[in-house]
Amino acid sequence: MLPFLDEPEVRQVVDLIAERFPGSLLALDTAGPGIISTQDQHDALSKVAARMQWSCPDPSALEQWRPGARLLASHTLTTLPPDMYAALPETYREMLTALASQQLPQVEEYRLNLLQLP
Repeated sequence: MLPFLDEPEVRQVVDLIAERFPGSLLALDTAGPGIISTQDQHDALSKVAARMQWSCPDPSALEQWRPGARLLASHTLTTLPPDMYAALPETYREMLTALASQQLPQVEEYRLNLLQLP
């Protein structure tokens, strides 16, 4: 949901979580600039009234927001960890394999991230 906020609001959310839950893990998704700029043409996003605002082309930049924060993992849907990929139903694995071969920006710019907060 964070991509639907603007960057100052996302920073406020991260700050609030870090202050209230020091040392916590924050799982968040990020969207690259290609997703933000083409959401009006996207098959699903174009039908949603809310618009994505925050673009994060490099999730490692989140480490700079809070001293001591560490990006532990960042994956696209086509680069899931092997054990997670193997646990998916076969039809999902087939779909992700097909997506990976297409190298679509709207797939490759969407990332699932795990951030260790200080």
